[in-house]
Amino acid sequence: MQIILMVWNGINGYGAGTILLKGLFIFALMAIFWMVCELVKYTVNVLARLAVDGFRYLAIMIRGWPKEGEDAEDTGDPLHRNRTERGIR
Repeated sequence: MQIILMVWNGINGYGAGTILLKGLFIFALMAIFWMVCELVKYTVNVLARLAVDGFRYLAIMIRGWPKEGEDAEDTGDPLHRNRTERGIR
């Protein structure tokens, strides 16, 4: 924060171009903020997919692998949906 204030106060007093420099400085700060937000969004997305896969494998370890011929129509379990129809792997 101190560096941002130092740059912001250092831009003052250079005549007519000061407003343009401050505008470019604000634009650069917004671009950096945008990149950080995109990085956080990507990281959260990757971690969420890893968590879902981890819980999926944990469920397989607890319940066991489905028997041969056992799928959504055979079980009658409402939680065991036909994943191929819904487009989920």
